[in-house]
Amino acid sequence: MINHVVSWGLRPELDRAATIERIRTLLTGLVGVVPSIRMLRVVDNVAYPEKNHDVAVVATFDDLAGLDEYQVHPQHQAAAAEIRELVTSRAAIDWQD
Repeated sequence: MINHVVSWGLRPELDRAATIERIRTLLTGLVGVVPSIRMLRVVDNVAYPEKNHDVAVVATFDDLAGLDEYQVHPQHQAAAAEIRELVTSRAAIDWQD
């Protein structure tokens, strides 16, 4: 199983709650559309806002091929393009269980 986590810092001039909800809608909307997604959650940070990113996606895939399928899927590409307009920073990690 491949675990995929991406976190973002939001643009400070945007409404935090509304922006997180938009990101949640964009990404959870991919479930059932991208066949390789096994689990996907969007979570918002509740501690140390001065140090931590604001929001993250946590997803799992059967294998690297599934993650690759997700990355290049046109609807994921569209969601990612919109998210890039809402954030100032990004970090990611992928690991295998």
